[in-house]
Amino acid sequence: MITIIASIVSKPLPYLDPGSGSMLIQLAVGAVLGAGVLIRVFWKNIKTFFTGKKVEDDSMEDPTAIDYDDPTAIMEDDPTVVPPTKE
Repeated sequence: MITIIASIVSKPLPYLDPGSGSMLIQLAVGAVLGAGVLIRVFWKNIKTFFTGKKVEDDSMEDPTAIDYDDPTAIMEDDPTVVPPTKE
């Protein structure tokens, strides 16, 4: 009976187990990386906001668009790729 009363009256001690600490670290790293991606995508807008210069509409590009003039892009008729044989 005394242990039940003592457990109700006493305050629990704060405790962070390793799983909680790892989750908090992952949350912090994810927030930093997410902010980096956000800044990278909207850098031109952020820059024009603080400089006051107007951005031309032609210079605004979709950051997710595929650039077909990219020399590193995979091409359909790549001479180094051997087509599969039909058997």
